[in-house]
Amino acid sequence: MNIKQIQEAREAYGIDDWGAEYFSIDDAGDVCCHPTSEEHLGVPLPEVIEAAKKKGLTSPMILRFPQVIEGQLERMHTAFKEAIWEYSFKGKHRAVFPFKVNQRREFIDAVVEAGKNHHYGLEVGSKTEFAAALSYRLSDQALLICNGFKDQEFIDLAFMSAGMGKNIVVVVEGPDELETIITQAPKNPTHCPKIGLRIRLSSKGAGKWEKSSGETSKFGLTAVELLQALQILEKAGLQDNLAMLHFHIGSQITAIKRFKNAIKEASRIYCKVCKAGYQPEYLNIGGGVGVDYDGSRTSFASSANYSLQEFANDAVYVLKEVCNKENIDHPTIVTESGRVIAAYHSVVVTDIREVQGDETSHDIDLDLFDVDLKDPQVHKSLKELKYIYDNINRKNHNEYYHDAIEYQEELLSLFNLGYIDLQTRALAEELYRKICRRALYFASFQRHLPEEFESLQKRMVNKYLANFSIFQSIPDAWSIDQLFPVMPLSRHDQKPSQKATIVDITCDSDGCVDQFIDRREIKTVLDLHEPNNEPYYIGFFLVGAYQESLANEHNLFGAINEIEVFMKSDGEWEATKVTNGDPIGELLECRNYSISEMEDSYHSQLRDAVDSGRLKSDQAEEMFEQLKRYFGVSPYLLEK
Repeated sequence: MNIKQIQEAREAYGIDDWGAEYFSIDDAGDVCCHPTSEEHLGVPLPEVIEAAKKKGLTSPMILRFPQVIEGQLERMHTAFKEAIWEYSFKGKHRAVFPFKVNQRREFIDAVVEAGKNHHYGLEVGSKTEFAAALSYRLSDQALLICNGFKDQEFIDLAFMSAGMGKNIVVVVEGPDELETIITQAPKNPTHCPKIGLRIRLSSKGAGKWEKSSGETSKFGLTAVELLQALQILEKAGLQDNLAMLHFHIGSQITAIKRFKNAIKEASRIYCKVCKAGYQPEYLNIGGGVGVDYDGSRTSFASSANYSLQEFANDAVYVLKEVCNKENIDHPTIVTESGRVIAAYHSVVVTDIREVQGDETSHDIDLDLFDVDLKDPQVHKSLKELKYIYDNINRKNHNEYYHDAIEYQEELLSLFNLGYIDLQTRALAEELYRKICRRALYFASFQRHLPEEFESLQKRMVNKYLANFSIFQSIPDAWSIDQLFPVMPLSRHDQKPSQKATIVDITCDSDGCVDQFIDRREIKTVLDLHEPNNEPYYIGFFLVGAYQESLANEHNLFGAINEIEVFMKSDGEWEATKVTNGDPIGELLECRNYSISEMEDSYHSQLRDAVDSGRLKSDQAEEMFEQLKRYFGVSPYLLEK
């Protein structure tokens, strides 16, 4: 047990900062999950992987911890409960989970089950999500909120759900939607859903999704349109159906000041609407509670400079103050935050298949090259490279490195012109790589690494090939440069010796993770251990929000295996559910391939091979059976 090294690992990977009491490194050097956020109840992730393998699952896989969902729901509820008590707020708090954040049935099942005691509801933004949400038996007080753009069929669903007894609110995004509801209402007056109006604030959010808010936002009614909507409702005699005002300033709000500005503006609008004679019961403050992915607690795009309790305090306090000044009753606050509920509950795990790069190529014996450097016919630049390699030191490394660049470029030009052979080029490349490594080593003694050596270090890092698809498992890392905590799941009692980036197995150069979290800045390399004969697993954390919803099947790599884990109060844990990933056949059928037609084609081609004498009949039959078997296997690499 190397406690000092384990503590260094905790600090280096920042797990105590972003782990939110759900993740830690134990004294054996393994990463653990604490599903109930209790320190003494931990599940070592390497043990979960071994249990999954015994059940027939292999890497890559998702480790799910549904109790974490329950824990986050409880934290959200408690934060608002305490804020309401502290500021003597007369209204209530109701929360809904946005379907779009994670549409997996297993996840929504867990949210609905965990949220029953708190009247937790659902939010939908499409007819597909709506149809799924209707199948859940929510409490009578739980809200079912319909956002997004709506057509006649969407509105019809809303009327039917009201008839089913759902506490539904249709949030109107534009005048056409309102007219559709008004036209439908006389036909079903007892089943007309409650109506909400989404307001477009001038206040803007902060972070990557800032454009979701402000005057140029895609959603919401301007002040003029809001007044028109109120008049339309009154003219239709549906003013009593107005139950909610709603705003949303974007996902992952990084700066609490921006939210305080927005809640202040929205509270004032709410009060003015009430003073105009309307009585909306709810003020929906949208989602956007940030997840501190890097643990820095700053307004950086992958962080948030506030806690959940601070968010709740500000929402409740500002709304109370404005309502009191306007002499308006306090409304029920509705939140739609999904990222903070979902992010922590799942971990993507992959195994490292090989390491590419200079540090792992080790020292290739220069005698292996069939080039005699004493031969007068050998080009002078190659001899100069050998001289630099033999004589570079701490005093001359900067000058010698520049010279090496010049000689290497000259030799490459000569090869392209046909003046030197492949053996000479290969030796030149190896000498140049060795010189670069030595120059980097000597440069590291300087207090500040020069910019050119920083660039060299980025080019020479190892590439750890991970058995997964970035586009499938962490698409936001590729599409919007989202940072996720990444770290090995074991060996934290050993000091990592490699600086590396992570590449996936897709045939795409964008399939690379080369930005990593740090409390002060973005790191371009990750500290990893040198491979040995044991499997080496890497975990991507806080990936439970949006990643599965946005996953794409680049190169036809589909959904990966899953295992669900439940922690018992006695410290034991069990795998409660396993789910196999998408097999090749299913992925092909989703692209309109017919498996039976493909099998017929295989059989026909094999028969031609037999007829031409390339194969024997029994060989063809064996191949046909093997080909059919591939429709049922995983597209990912077999685990070693």
